[in-house]
Amino acid sequence: MFVWSPAGGWWGQPKTWKRNTVIVGIGIAATMAFVFKKSAELERRTLYPRVWIPSMIWAKQFKDDSDPNFQPPKSL
Repeated sequence: MFVWSPAGGWWGQPKTWKRNTVIVGIGIAATMAFVFKKSAELERRTLYPRVWIPSMIWAKQFKDDSDPNFQPPKSL
């Protein structure tokens, strides 16, 4: 009797499991880096955050002063 599954069946231990794991890990890391980069490029806020948020580090909107209406609230 033969059982096929994407995980390899009952006793699936391919000889190249370490290499396959590294390849998949690199693929996931590259995909996540692309998604993060694209998300940071497209991020725009209409209101200045009331508290510090991590995206203030990489968002272009916080680094340039091109929009005079996008300022920290004076009541903090």
